[in-house]
Amino acid sequence: MSRFNAPGWRFAGSVVSWLLFAFFFGGLYQTASVVIGLGGYCASGGPYVIETECPEAVVVFAPLGIFGMMAAVGIALAVARGFGVSLIAWAWPILFVGLGIQFILGAVGGVGIISNALIGVMFIVMGLAPVWFVIRSKAVVPTLVGSVNVLGERFAYDGTARRYFGLTPTEAEVETAPTPLDWVIALGLWLVSAGLGAWLSLVAFNAVGSAG
Repeated sequence: MSRFNAPGWRFAGSVVSWLLFAFFFGGLYQTASVVIGLGGYCASGGPYVIETECPEAVVVFAPLGIFGMMAAVGIALAVARGFGVSLIAWAWPILFVGLGIQFILGAVGGVGIISNALIGVMFIVMGLAPVWFVIRSKAVVPTLVGSVNVLGERFAYDGTARRYFGLTPTEAEVETAPTPLDWVIALGLWLVSAGLGAWLSLVAFNAVGSAG
């Protein structure tokens, strides 16, 4: 992976991984909203008469969501390599808490009140469990600013935080504390990338739905 040690690769890896994750998570989130609104189930294709037909956007984004998010995490691991807001750390909480909220909203809206409420609570607990671990291991800062800066220099964290989020080795031998500029770069890239991905997801979902 030495080919990805250049600053430009880390920068691109952080941007692309968060953009793709936000895009595919947004599609899955909207898919869950539509399916729950239809009563919790729908189907498409096959030789039988379908009682509730899935909208075209659901057919497209439901299977792509999980695989797209997994690809985004793979890019973060291979290319971002510890730079920027950690997608590896936050992908699970975002996915499960996000979908859990969608189930809770369905229950509040009167759709499958008991089942959706139970699933929603279970998903939220599953999503918050690693967040509790992050807080307990004092690893919040590494998840937000990264384990290395854009040059590949390792940030100085205590042993517990390093064990959990020192996800990629680096050639740099000098450890340094994150500077205000490091925070601005990491959080700024995350806001722009995730925001753009979420917006593109909304546009694409509506476009596919309108075309269908």
